[in-house]
Amino acid sequence: MKNRIYYVKNAYITLFILVIISYLNYRIAFSLFDLIDSAESGLWDEFYKHARELIIFTVIVLPVNITYAYLKGLVIKKSMTKMKTDYMKKVFGKNISEFQAQNNALYISAITNDFNTIEKNYVEQVLEILESIIRFATAIIIISLISPLIILIGLVMVLVNVIISVLSSKPVNKHNKERSEMMSSFGGFIKEVLSAFHIIKTNNLEATVTATYNKESKRVQEKKFVIDRIMSFIFAVQNSTTQFLFFGLLIVVSYLMINGVLLFAGLIVVITQIGDIIDPVTRIAQSIPKILSVKSLFIRINETLENRNDKEETMSYDGFNKSIEFKDVGFSYDEKVVLKSINVNFEKGKKYLVIGPSGGGKSTLLRLLRKYFDPLEGEILIDGNNLSEIKKIDYFSKIANVEQQTFLFEDTFINNLTLYKEYSDEEIWDAINRAGLHDFISSHVDGLNRMILDNGKNISGGERSRIAIARALLNKVEILFLDEAFASLDRKLTVEIEKSMLALKNITIINVSHVIIDENKSMYDEVVLINHNSATIMTPQTN
Repeated sequence: MKNRIYYVKNAYITLFILVIISYLNYRIAFSLFDLIDSAESGLWDEFYKHARELIIFTVIVLPVNITYAYLKGLVIKKSMTKMKTDYMKKVFGKNISEFQAQNNALYISAITNDFNTIEKNYVEQVLEILESIIRFATAIIIISLISPLIILIGLVMVLVNVIISVLSSKPVNKHNKERSEMMSSFGGFIKEVLSAFHIIKTNNLEATVTATYNKESKRVQEKKFVIDRIMSFIFAVQNSTTQFLFFGLLIVVSYLMINGVLLFAGLIVVITQIGDIIDPVTRIAQSIPKILSVKSLFIRINETLENRNDKEETMSYDGFNKSIEFKDVGFSYDEKVVLKSINVNFEKGKKYLVIGPSGGGKSTLLRLLRKYFDPLEGEILIDGNNLSEIKKIDYFSKIANVEQQTFLFEDTFINNLTLYKEYSDEEIWDAINRAGLHDFISSHVDGLNRMILDNGKNISGGERSRIAIARALLNKVEILFLDEAFASLDRKLTVEIEKSMLALKNITIINVSHVIIDENKSMYDEVVLINHNSATIMTPQTN
């Protein structure tokens, strides 16, 4: 993510409108000069002519200013929308394993707190500086045509305030970074507390949690107070400097008029333009430390989006034809070795039950098959091609995962089942019936449009699992991975669903489970026992 305003076509239109406003201000200034000069000289025909010009330009300024305000808001909206859209696109470009290894609060903090700060202290301030530069340049041109000497004072004002802004940005940048990290940690704490609400209530932990909440909340607010205090000091110094130079400018202008260097009309115009010198300089001076202060946020956001494993996947994948082969595969989490020298073969269309002791590596084997990780040793070959070389987007379209913890969107049952894809009514009802969901649908007045609330809090664990199984059946995938998929189902339903799944033709099923149904066991082609450095193949009858 680059720390710049994203390109939107309205930005150029906005700049063009600013130029028009500057031109109108230029014409208004010299119409005023000519008006006063003609009045002093008693040239009334000229006076009325310049009065009409002044009124016309002043009237035109109103709709142009309204147009600019609208376009400015549009640029901010589109810039932030593009920035957030690109951010989410890059989040979904993260490797699954690396995303899961990080605290989700990092991303929540970026999308809420960090992007709000970027909008206020970067996007809005860049536009503010652009507007201020054009206003300042217009005022400088106008005044230079009246008295070039006054320009020197304006340049001194800019130089002094820019120096103050740059020098003061470093401490603000440091504190903004620290506050962003605090907000991320605080967001993670809030998420954890809300997820564990029932545990907190049933174990009388309210006082402990509240005390921790108050402490963390106070730390965040104190850091914000430090930032506000530094910014207030910076603005106070800048305002005092600007005010000092403003009065100095008035003294110089008055001196020039007394000595006949400046006409009365020139004095009036200079006074009207002083605001367009002072105000832009003040705004620029206040914007610079804000812009520089968000540098650390861009760096931090970029760091959350980086993939440590950025191996390029170049191979397309059209489908599963023969087998998936593990050749001397090894994997470890940091220093903990989980799998070593694993050799096992999964053939197309066969059904496999993967078992093993707790911590023996069977879940890790499944993660490797899902392409969540690449093996640290050896290789996994699918139809002779290295799985790590195959593009995820192609591979994921051919597989399905059924897990014990199934995520459900807060949406209708039908959308949770189809995941917003198009299927025929026949396909949908076939998946529903085979997953044992017919009664679940028919017993509710809304049927397929029954609402699922907050990740399925209004349905049972078994119903959640059945929805996940129905998704897989509906997808008609080539490879189906089951990860303790039946753990939340009662035995009778498990027997029925497992039997219907194992009867599926031309689908390879790899089921990692500690739930073993004896009457369905013979339907598996092979049982694979995984235990760290060994993969033992057994026939269902002998196990």
